[in-house]
Amino acid sequence: MSNRTGKETHITLVPANPGLAEYWQENREDPETRRYNPLMPSTVESLRERLSQASSDLAEYERANSYFWAIQAEGEVVGHVTLQNINRTMLTAEIGYGVSQAARGQGVGTQGVGLVAHNVFSQTLLRKLIAFVHEENLPSRKLLERLGFRQEGLLREHYLVNGIPANEAIYGLLKSDLRQSFGES
Repeated sequence: MSNRTGKETHITLVPANPGLAEYWQENREDPETRRYNPLMPSTVESLRERLSQASSDLAEYERANSYFWAIQAEGEVVGHVTLQNINRTMLTAEIGYGVSQAARGQGVGTQGVGLVAHNVFSQTLLRKLIAFVHEENLPSRKLLERLGFRQEGLLREHYLVNGIPANEAIYGLLKSDLRQSFGES
């Protein structure tokens, strides 16, 4: 994936650890993040606790309640990907993500979400990933569509974002959709 300067940006996924709490809190305070996301109030300490309970090892699929990976580029944390609301009966989960303001538009979010989706489908029984995106968050919607996610509906006034009802587009990615997007077998 190339960034705005045409240079290739390579990312790695960093496992959840409490030391990422400051990054996560800073990302949650970003005006663009707050504009589109229904965020509950948090503290660095509460995020440390959540990160200490999150897994990053998909081998723990049968017992993990949530997953968190930081996206790192050139030695710096520039984003994150989460997996939550895992339904082991229906074999679905919700994927979420965020990219630091300075790293937006460089492809790191697409790479990170794509890598997590690939890993989830190759290492777990999950058959579908779901993402909820504010109707007006066009960059996030385009990220999902580049990866093969399809809009499956519009949930009217689904979330309260900063106290205001917001429509959320619901996107889905089937295991077979990812294969088609990336030419995998």
